[in-house]
Amino acid sequence: MSQNVATGADAVAAALEELGVEIVFGITGAGNLAICDAIHRRGATRLVFVHHEQAAVMAAQGLSRTTGRLGVALVTTGGGSTNALTGIVGANMDSVPVLLISGNENSIHTNRDNELRIWGVQGFDSTAVFFPVVKRAHRARNADQLHDLLVNSAQAALEPRSGVVAVDIPMDLQRKPLNGSLPASGARVATGMRSAVTDLEVLDASIDALLASLARSVRPVLLLGNGLRTGPDRSTIREQVAAIRIPALLSWSGIDLLDADHPMNFGRSGIYGDRFSNMIVQNSDLVVAIGSRLAIPQMSYDPADFARNAQVYVVDVDRQELEKFVGDRWVRVQADASAFLDRLAVADQPRDYAPWIDRCAQLRADFPRREQTVEAVPAADRDAYLNSYDVVYEISDQAGPDDIFVTDMGTGLLSGFYGLDLRHEQRLATSLGLGEMGYGLPAAIGSQFANPDSTVICLNADGGMMLNLQELQTVAHHDLPIKLVVFSNDGYLMIKHSQRNLFDGRLVGSDKDSGVSCPDFAKLAATFGFTYLHLSETGQTTSAVRALLDTAGPVLLEVVMHPDQLFIPRVGTIKGDNGTLVSPPLEDMIPLISEAALSAAMNGALHPESTRIRSMPSTLPTRGEQR
Repeated sequence: MSQNVATGADAVAAALEELGVEIVFGITGAGNLAICDAIHRRGATRLVFVHHEQAAVMAAQGLSRTTGRLGVALVTTGGGSTNALTGIVGANMDSVPVLLISGNENSIHTNRDNELRIWGVQGFDSTAVFFPVVKRAHRARNADQLHDLLVNSAQAALEPRSGVVAVDIPMDLQRKPLNGSLPASGARVATGMRSAVTDLEVLDASIDALLASLARSVRPVLLLGNGLRTGPDRSTIREQVAAIRIPALLSWSGIDLLDADHPMNFGRSGIYGDRFSNMIVQNSDLVVAIGSRLAIPQMSYDPADFARNAQVYVVDVDRQELEKFVGDRWVRVQADASAFLDRLAVADQPRDYAPWIDRCAQLRADFPRREQTVEAVPAADRDAYLNSYDVVYEISDQAGPDDIFVTDMGTGLLSGFYGLDLRHEQRLATSLGLGEMGYGLPAAIGSQFANPDSTVICLNADGGMMLNLQELQTVAHHDLPIKLVVFSNDGYLMIKHSQRNLFDGRLVGSDKDSGVSCPDFAKLAATFGFTYLHLSETGQTTSAVRALLDTAGPVLLEVVMHPDQLFIPRVGTIKGDNGTLVSPPLEDMIPLISEAALSAAMNGALHPESTRIRSMPSTLPTRGEQR
């Protein structure tokens, strides 16, 4: 094909240029060769090749999560498309705008009425597979419509509620000459996440209703979530929350919206949240959840017990999310989160909540964050083993003002999301809905490409590293200066805890002795050209973290931690006599504090389940208990 003749693949490349897409992550394959060639030939968009299609989508997520721009992944037919599935499910769950472009067999094989098990050489109906787990899924039918299809699909991915749009393009359409010339390149389409258009009358009525509720309330809290990212920058959000002067809690997906030292930031509530934050929300009489879907990790296992004495406003752009909440105490507001916060910030507050703010500050002082994790390692072992929380605290204290943190699951997630005190322009991201191991490294790669001047710190663990280990070569190939922290805890620490707690201590497929082992990370670092650092002694933490952050190029810091360290504080679960699972209320986290201390924190309103669970034989640890 003459390079002077524009093809369907050229239309795809031109659309990406018009969208302002600077980077596409992917893997070359027979089904997308023409698109790869067109992007490369035109030279306006950079192709970054990884070693697994799952990693391509996760890297696109890393770019999007840390910039607000559209992430783009390019995969081939057959296994290339199936490999992308985990990445697109995770992105869609977390409302990350991603455009997935997949190649497929020639159009003769991809007709809707083809009921064959295999299409052509290695194809299948990828659109039908993607359809239930993405926002939209399209298969191209006409090469002349490819440009508009790509632009419209990108816009759909960005529009609230943002998510994944998949576009499948048969190979013959990629190579087919266009009937006309490519569309003239006009002004670039905005590629940042967009705020939804909200019915202003509904919005004003909702604000009026909330102000009336606030006039009756004496203990209100804001709960801020990921939906606020579609609006103004974080500095504006911080100013708005300061102006409202109501204690604010953060969901994990909104954890970097407020500085750690913001006067109205009272921590992160949830199953693995701050003890004092959970006490605050459980003491409240009014909760205003803005841009949070209030998932189980946020509310704990019994939605009826979440803020049990409070009226709860839930502000969400997605009506389906709102329909989860049934009952008189739930006030459902379908509106753009940012527009709602804008109106609330300029409204005249009906009263002063200074006594309640003081009470929240007292709870934070009574149960300071860092003191809650001391007992994660048994007292007898604290001189011999590192506590992952202490390492994260040190990283947090030494990190720069615009550093980016990306975590995998397990230790990286739980220690990172609990221990990092975020400030200034720092960002923290991971896959929270799907929670798939193997996410951290490729997402860090995408974050680093999108933010070349920032330090990207990836908090990982030995088990999670094994699921996308091949991407160490992507880091090496591009000499990305990613700082990789690998917590070595002999396998799958969260699973070990669950097996000990719920299955009489039998370990199956969770550590070396039960069938799962991990490699020598020093040798691995040498193989991939990383500077290797080793940390196993408590007295070396400060210097090891300094070396991690100061060393140029890619660095792997292996942290040898206690193989049975607890993740605390958290809402515990025990197995009752009849095999059912029993959990205390949200405010009653492990290690359990005394009934007297809990009762004082809850103003004497001790939940009956807290008394009952302390009378049951269980493995739930108690504060001060020797393990």
